[in-house]
Amino acid sequence: MLRKLSAYHLGISMPHMHAEDTGEFLPLPADLVQVEAGLEVSFHPIAHVRQQQDSYIPVAWMWRDNAVTTMSMCYSYCEPPEPGHVHHTPKHRKQ
Repeated sequence: MLRKLSAYHLGISMPHMHAEDTGEFLPLPADLVQVEAGLEVSFHPIAHVRQQQDSYIPVAWMWRDNAVTTMSMCYSYCEPPEPGHVHHTPKHRKQ
């Protein structure tokens, strides 16, 4: 599977958190999504992130409850078009 994914510059990840007291791996709860902004990772309620979908780019998915679920997102924004261009440019930004 990794060999096939590599043709698309993709890989496999394990969405997770760490226990604050022990540091052990914990599965990412179904109601949270991992968010990268300003080169830092934090966890937000998925319902909150869905309300602001235009500000995020999904970067990791998981099969959960018989559907594809976004597990990790990067904060981004759209920059106005450069002179002579019609399209906005998506940018990855430090929030």
